[in-house]
Amino acid sequence: MLKKVPVPGQEQQQSPQVNLPQFLHRLRRDLSIEEISALIIDEPAYYADHKDVLKASVPAAIHYFKFGEKEKGGRIYKYPRLGYSKRLSPRVVTGGLDVYYTTAPEDNASWLYRCVFPFKSDKRSVFLSGSTVLSNLLINVFAAKRLILLRPTYGPRTTYLIQLCRRIGVHVQFDYDDLLLPEFARQRGACRSGLRHHKEDFNESLKQSSIVAYADSLTCSTASIAVELKKLNDNVEVRHNKMPVSMFADQLDVLERWSERDIGDRKLKVLYLSGSNTHKRDFSSITGPLLRVAQEIPDKFSITFMGSLSDYSGLFRSLGVESSVKPSLSFDEMLKVIAAHDVVLVPLEFSVFNHCKSNIKYIESASQGVPVIASSVAEFASAIEDGVNGWLCDTDEQWYEKLKAIAMSPSLTKKCGQAAYLSAKSEFSV
Repeated sequence: MLKKVPVPGQEQQQSPQVNLPQFLHRLRRDLSIEEISALIIDEPAYYADHKDVLKASVPAAIHYFKFGEKEKGGRIYKYPRLGYSKRLSPRVVTGGLDVYYTTAPEDNASWLYRCVFPFKSDKRSVFLSGSTVLSNLLINVFAAKRLILLRPTYGPRTTYLIQLCRRIGVHVQFDYDDLLLPEFARQRGACRSGLRHHKEDFNESLKQSSIVAYADSLTCSTASIAVELKKLNDNVEVRHNKMPVSMFADQLDVLERWSERDIGDRKLKVLYLSGSNTHKRDFSSITGPLLRVAQEIPDKFSITFMGSLSDYSGLFRSLGVESSVKPSLSFDEMLKVIAAHDVVLVPLEFSVFNHCKSNIKYIESASQGVPVIASSVAEFASAIEDGVNGWLCDTDEQWYEKLKAIAMSPSLTKKCGQAAYLSAKSEFSV
């Protein structure tokens, strides 16, 4: 539900207007130019497709990266066949860059939380995407001490990068913020919401996870994910999601906003951040309690749906509840929408997959002084003290009772919102 957020790029090594193998040799003197040329292109295959280059007796690595990569339409690049073998050189890089790479869009929430937010101020960190020109990507990898792949997907470029790093002594780390292993396919949101058949999801996740064995280490967002990943790799580190403190509302603004609200005389403003439509099943888990409250006290609250969830606003309006829908917005705009509400709903079905999810909806809401009512899955239960800095629910009856109680006494959200703000700023900010 996020649009593009600028990502620091000034520290990236840029493609030179020179011979690329020679440039890479200056970065890695332990590798000869001939070794480097063999590592960055399959010369025989390139010549087979581009006989004019062979006829001109131009080395493939020089021709492609100096000319072919820039030609209109582009020359066909040929990945070298490196395999997952041991390093070509015994030397391991001890300095260099941390290169973060993703094939996801640069506005993807996982990319922001796992890579950009925590490391954007580190001058030795570089952020690259699937759209990065290959020559620039290679230069940064050759200058790297570590390549961090966010939720890596199986494909020619990803597998090549892993193979290359193993050959030149660059540490390869995979980062996960969801439980993406194939044995949990049935429990993922798309399958539970009927958007995808579990066999299709199983086959896809089996393909994507087939490269996990080639990572030197893994990082993930929750302890529950780590439990499952440690079955595949002993070297797993948990790094919880956090948000830049600069994105938290000013504490005085939070206090002023709450003091300006005549909470006792107006409707409770409820927000549901759906994100993608894969949360359809999660939302359906609280439609019963919500509709029950809507039938009993329709004039006590309003509800806003934000994201790509099916439009339920008409249903609530038919019961007399003020209801609206908002589209996906930029990160900053989303925070403004949160700040304009009193409470955020975070319903999650109880499943292994959801117990592994991080609590970013709590962090985002709390950053604006707004509490959440959430299902008591692991990460939300660890961050929320029920009735103190938010509310936790296990059953339909708890959802109904807490929703109704808060709608009847909106001032409860002020105390919890302020407590959530302080606890999130202390525990989940960078």
